[in-house]
Amino acid sequence: MSYDSAGIAARLQAARKTKGLSQRELSDLAGVPQAQISRIEAGTVDLRLSSLVALAHALDLELTLVPRKAVPAVRSLSREAVSANRKDIVAVQKEMQRISETMRGLQIKTPNLDGLQQLQKSFSDLQRFRVPTLDLDGLKQLRQSMEQISRPAKEMAALSQSIKLMQAVRNKAAHGPLPDTGDSPSRPAYSLDEDDDA
Repeated sequence: MSYDSAGIAARLQAARKTKGLSQRELSDLAGVPQAQISRIEAGTVDLRLSSLVALAHALDLELTLVPRKAVPAVRSLSREAVSANRKDIVAVQKEMQRISETMRGLQIKTPNLDGLQQLQKSFSDLQRFRVPTLDLDGLKQLRQSMEQISRPAKEMAALSQSIKLMQAVRNKAAHGPLPDTGDSPSRPAYSLDEDDDA
């Protein structure tokens, strides 16, 4: 594999990992076999243009031809964008860890509190979402509300509020626009082949 192809393969792999996708998940999104993605990332196969376009589209990347003089500026801008995205992901991961620790503390301090199991189940559902889809501000509000549950005078109101916030964060992750894509039109879940009618 040439130097340029190796660099492209490395960028594709980094973009896949940043989005929290496995090779199998990327395969489902791009329509490129998982084994082919593995070979591309390992550098053991030449990257075909059709595969590159499909993978780039699935990873919300844009393929562009840039004049050589502009390459340093483009690289600088893309590094800034990736760095900002990584910081957001790390912050969400830390907040999820804090919420998990708060949940464990509540289970120890108030194991028989009505509604605590529902909160635990909602949190388990929330943990199944990919990190980039979770709202950092919503997670912070959730943790602060959960911390109020351990106060005897506020436990039921705080528990009710925490459940509502948990559902709001989950719904935003499930139904909101994908990160870094804005409100781009969605792709159909399936398409009909015109040749099937013949």
